[in-house]
Amino acid sequence: MLTYHLKAQSYDDFLGVKFGIGGGLGLTARSSPFGYAINLNPQIQYSPSEALALNLVTGYTRLLTKDTSPIKDYDFIPLKLEIKIFPITENIYGVGVVGAGLGLMKGVKTNFTYGGGFGYRFLNGYDLGIKYEAYQQSKKSINLQPKASQFQLAFTYFL
Repeated sequence: MLTYHLKAQSYDDFLGVKFGIGGGLGLTARSSPFGYAINLNPQIQYSPSEALALNLVTGYTRLLTKDTSPIKDYDFIPLKLEIKIFPITENIYGVGVVGAGLGLMKGVKTNFTYGGGFGYRFLNGYDLGIKYEAYQQSKKSINLQPKASQFQLAFTYFL
């Protein structure tokens, strides 16, 4: 006789440390010289409880300029801390973001990154969120835009 033990996934499976790979597509503000944003973000998530998750995020972000803009695309490596709070249910969350963006072109300085949003964590490891992120640049940066920002649709898969 064969016996199978089936275990449905539960939110307890999210406790502890998880590795994730994610990406996102963003639209910038109308006043920005940038039109779109693309992101690729590996991350590590630590969940000490069902109500809290702390993510360390890095990767690559590119803000693409509009066709009429004289400035170049803005490429940087984000180093961010995301704090996810699950106030009502175990799958809907609010997120706050703070960090820095290391410019990849010569003469482009590090930016201060901040933002927030909300999202939904699926039981199968997928995460879908909508975020606003702003990038405050140094006045010494060669492609100075006092503030660039994006509204982003972000997705992540946690292993």
